[in-house]
Amino acid sequence: MKRSTILGLLAATLLTAAPAAAQDKVTFRLNWIAYGFHTPFYLGVERGYYKDEGIDLTIGEGQGSVRAVQTVGAKGDTFGLADGGSVVAGVTKGAPVRAVMAVTNSSPYALSARADSGIKTLKDFEGKTVASAPGEAGLQLLPALFARNGVDAAKVKVLRVEGAGKMVAVAEKKAEGLMAGLDNQSITLPRQGVPLVDFGYAANGVNTVGLTIVANEETLKANPDLVRRFVKATVRSFQAAVKEPEASIKAGQKVKADMEADLAMAQLKAGIGLMTSEASKSLPMGQFALKDWQDTVDLMKQYQDLQTDKAADAFFTNEFAAKSGS
Repeated sequence: MKRSTILGLLAATLLTAAPAAAQDKVTFRLNWIAYGFHTPFYLGVERGYYKDEGIDLTIGEGQGSVRAVQTVGAKGDTFGLADGGSVVAGVTKGAPVRAVMAVTNSSPYALSARADSGIKTLKDFEGKTVASAPGEAGLQLLPALFARNGVDAAKVKVLRVEGAGKMVAVAEKKAEGLMAGLDNQSITLPRQGVPLVDFGYAANGVNTVGLTIVANEETLKANPDLVRRFVKATVRSFQAAVKEPEASIKAGQKVKADMEADLAMAQLKAGIGLMTSEASKSLPMGQFALKDWQDTVDLMKQYQDLQTDKAADAFFTNEFAAKSGS
């Protein structure tokens, strides 16, 4: 009895001392400072979805999609969050990255007008002034929006201002409209007492791929299972956020204490509304539609001087989202 007792205690001690399975340390770079639509990632960390897939995830705030593409391309981060246009531009310039999961298949770009401006259709922008920051992608694609909706671009004045100056210009009635984001200015300006009428690009015939998860090509080749597991956990995180948005916001607030609940919720719901496009609406969460990438490339070639011979499917893959499950 003594011998069996000792052996039993020894076995229990060894089992207790056995190390847990090692987790892959992964860094993920956001496209911007954390806001409402980023909270599903934090929800996934809080609930252990990434840990369930053997991933020890560190999320870092970002400085724009272009920087996220550059950082992942240089292996500074394992994964990044970047819009489709930035992925196309980065790959064309040599960044060894590829989009491996769709977060938003619809463009967030919008041309928005003060609700009291009398603008009810895009045609009504003729004779009006639109405020825009220099170089923003929405402005570069504005000619496409006008061309596809019968608007004479020559009759629309563009007031170029820096940064938040475009919101000030509209608030002070120096411009009737502005280049906006459905998940940004379209939410913040009405909250500041300036109701808007939004004309989303995607809803008016000019869609480009929205936010994507990007990975380095070397990671795809050397560790495809890690990519699959990361995508699976991310899909699970967004599925949970769609069902329980309040929990998602609370998870974000635990990391970013100054996140305003009402604003963050509005941003989250706006982002959720952009997750599918007309072309991707029948696809599982996380997958891309080839048409959306083809439209993005075609628009960039015509209006943003994109020079590339790469096919649209060179910038993304559905391989990992297809295997992610739910």
